[in-house]
Amino acid sequence: MLCGAVKNYISTAKGLPFFYVVGDNDYGTTLEELKQAGLTVVRVSDFCSSGDKFPSMDDITDYFRTSDVDFKTNKCVLVGLGEYLALRGEAEAMKILRKLKYVTLGNARVVLLLRGIAPQISELLKDDIKVTNQQRAFVSDDCSAMLSVTNIKQDIGLVKEKGFRSLLKNFEDGAIGNVIAHTNLSIENSLLPVSVIANAYDAIRYVSKDFPLNRAYGNDEQWNKLCSDLAKCGNSLDVLLTKRGYNEEFETDFYNQVAGYEYKNWLFFIALKYYRHLIGNSYLVYALDKTEEFQDFKTNILTAIVDILHSDVRFAQFYKERKKLVRDFPESDIAVFVHENEVDPHEGIYRLTDNTQVEREAVIRLIGKIGVHTAISTVYPALDMYLKKYVFDCGGLSSELTSYFEDYKKQKVTNVINDAFLSNIQKYALSMRYAQLDMRDNALMSITDKDTTRLCWIDALGVEYLSYITELARIKGLSVHIDIARAELPTITSINRRFFDEWQGGAKVKISDLDDIKHNEAGGFNYVECSAPVHLASELAVIEKVMNQAATDLAMHSCKKFVIASDHGASRMAVIHHQEEKYETDTKGEHSGRCCKIFDGYDLPFAIPENGYIVLADYGRFKGSRAANVEVHGGASLEEVVVPIITLTLKRDSAVVVKLLNSDKIFADRHNGTTISIYVSDVEHGQNVSVVINGNRYYATAEDKTHFTVHLQDVKRSKKYSADIYDGDDLISKMEISVKGKTATVNADFDDLF
Repeated sequence: MLCGAVKNYISTAKGLPFFYVVGDNDYGTTLEELKQAGLTVVRVSDFCSSGDKFPSMDDITDYFRTSDVDFKTNKCVLVGLGEYLALRGEAEAMKILRKLKYVTLGNARVVLLLRGIAPQISELLKDDIKVTNQQRAFVSDDCSAMLSVTNIKQDIGLVKEKGFRSLLKNFEDGAIGNVIAHTNLSIENSLLPVSVIANAYDAIRYVSKDFPLNRAYGNDEQWNKLCSDLAKCGNSLDVLLTKRGYNEEFETDFYNQVAGYEYKNWLFFIALKYYRHLIGNSYLVYALDKTEEFQDFKTNILTAIVDILHSDVRFAQFYKERKKLVRDFPESDIAVFVHENEVDPHEGIYRLTDNTQVEREAVIRLIGKIGVHTAISTVYPALDMYLKKYVFDCGGLSSELTSYFEDYKKQKVTNVINDAFLSNIQKYALSMRYAQLDMRDNALMSITDKDTTRLCWIDALGVEYLSYITELARIKGLSVHIDIARAELPTITSINRRFFDEWQGGAKVKISDLDDIKHNEAGGFNYVECSAPVHLASELAVIEKVMNQAATDLAMHSCKKFVIASDHGASRMAVIHHQEEKYETDTKGEHSGRCCKIFDGYDLPFAIPENGYIVLADYGRFKGSRAANVEVHGGASLEEVVVPIITLTLKRDSAVVVKLLNSDKIFADRHNGTTISIYVSDVEHGQNVSVVINGNRYYATAEDKTHFTVHLQDVKRSKKYSADIYDGDDLISKMEISVKGKTATVNADFDDLF
């Protein structure tokens, strides 16, 4: 109900304005009653010259001064003034109030319906008692006004009408609580609480009350785009990310998701941060938690593991999960990680993978610094297979070749020649013990069913790769038979290609990639530029490619046998030994100086005359020869002369079961060794079943078609031994044999009596 003072004011012209102060609870009813009393509502907002301008107080006073033309219609109630003054702040409010209290209105009657500035009106009345005495003011008992403003300067679709005028209209219409606005005017001195949403990030935080992500995760442009996209999705980040497919599988097509710096890549990063609790890859979570700025994310994915020691309980899981994440990253990106990982070689080797060429080469470089390492079996299985001792089965030379090539491979990988090995080379140089081996061409002639056999010539394939090839055959489910043969001297292609040219059988193909890698510019390697044996990684890749083709051809029944043969091997040692002979002949050195056209009067202690050439059997090279790339051939070292003939076929359809019998009753005898019994469900070479332990091969005695006894004469200690079981050249099983000591067994039996 209107107060008596305002009723009296309305009925009697005072010529001055009336200050009517109310709170939120009375505002609406008071305004309605004033309207019923015949007062016309005038809005302060109507005096804003444009949508985002403050109202002109001069225009307002001029309006009322001209409103007394008709005494019957010049009664008005002005709304919005209190809220406007509150927004302008204490100083501006008091300045305008003091000006308004004695503004002359003629016969006009103007009630200023005020909210939000009760303390200021009280101060005004206290300073000037005449306003009270003139009965031109009324302050309600309840003047509380719970008004506030959220000024959203970043448009997120919440403000229907922008500008300061719209804000005032909301208050004039009786809005209480928080009012959302969009104004660029300065209201930082406001008496009302004002929160400013000045950027897209703050806008997102406003509409998503529990938005958990830090502003540092993106820049203004990215947050602006996200803000715009959210407005199209009901301001729901879940809805937006679901539409983009970022809320389920986080590892699919991972590289393309993180490879760039476009908005889509950033949004994926935001999705990971938002759905962190749903990520199943613990390494991804670890790298994500280390990332505060989006531009660092891809690098952190690559390098975060560098901070984790291999002894950390998290390492094995992190390694496996990271390897999966980065498997599609290009070499250029992986190079960043490889560089970061070089600080501590002894730790760094554990973190490398075989995903990329740059990492495989990095493993080989590290081995040159720290030696052959147990981590290789995990980080580079192919290299581990290459380095595995291959136990030769070729008669009297078996033990000698086994020992020689085990040493040769280690020295090739570590890029050194030890003195003992060099002495052996000089001992082998003129003995020509490899002459015991059959010639390669003769071995190939013994192959049956040539019409259904495909011949693959891998130029420069030596026997050093046999452990790798046999492991690949096992993995691919192929049966393998290997003949060890020798090439003709000198070990050059022109003298050793007759086997291929005169092949009378099925299709044939020549693979030159391995030879190119070793000593042709096309291979892309140069010893002067990089002395480490990193080319080995490419060599293994060539061989794997051929083995894949063999498996495919056999599976497609394009052939029944796939035979891999070679013209010669190659020597790494002759490159890294840097031994130059004293002769520089008119014919110059051929094939990097490993052989030379014969001439009279030569005096070389480790040279063999053969087929019109002088062939070096040690690691020397003639002067004046073409510089080698990374490996050479033409000489008479074992790695150049000894070559394999590898026959691959499909294994039988039935799976072979191999069991160790009486495994709890295997005892070591320090004089006689150990005897074991094994069961093999299906044997193809019944007279050639063997067990290899610690590089020693032990042949089995057949008790019947499936049961075999093996005497391990060198196994004389109680321990656990890793054993490989062979059927001919086929590795058919791997097992662990636990050998007990007789003394321990006797003591245990004695204890059991009590």
